[in-house]
Amino acid sequence: MSTETPLAAHLAGLAAAPFVPELHTDDCDDVACLACKGLTAASLPSVDAWLDRLNVFAKQYRENVEGELIVTGLRVGERPNHVVARFGDAISVRYNGGLVVRTNVVDRGELTSAEWNAKHPVGTRVRAYPGVYGEDGFTTWTTSRAWTLGGHTPVATVEGYSGGIALTHLDVIEEDAS
Repeated sequence: MSTETPLAAHLAGLAAAPFVPELHTDDCDDVACLACKGLTAASLPSVDAWLDRLNVFAKQYRENVEGELIVTGLRVGERPNHVVARFGDAISVRYNGGLVVRTNVVDRGELTSAEWNAKHPVGTRVRAYPGVYGEDGFTTWTTSRAWTLGGHTPVATVEGYSGGIALTHLDVIEEDAS
């Protein structure tokens, strides 16, 4: 039986576990969370390195999507107690050392090849940026369906460029209805 008052226990807990906003995703308000990171295809290497620094085992998680074996997230922790964090999820490290995956809280920032193909047929007019997004773009059209390159980067080919361009570097040009 504890002789501590509820207020004293609460204040002691706050002092032991300060919430530092810079260590969390924007929507995190969990006071038991030490730090968390959102997982996207673009952030996968940095999240994996972050987990390595915390001595947490992580491995790319692959799934069969429309006949393609692609990376869809990370398997975090050792079997049989591992969890799977998919793109769009946030991984939280707790003060007690545990891990929690919050699902669908982060904007993935990109379409999968299947989502792109469902929305945009071959011949879609786009503004393409083969190098750095926003620099040296040109107006063209797609010449292929999108596919997943290297197991994790969705790409498509366009007229006037000889390689695949990441879907995050293609801006669809909406046709005027007039």
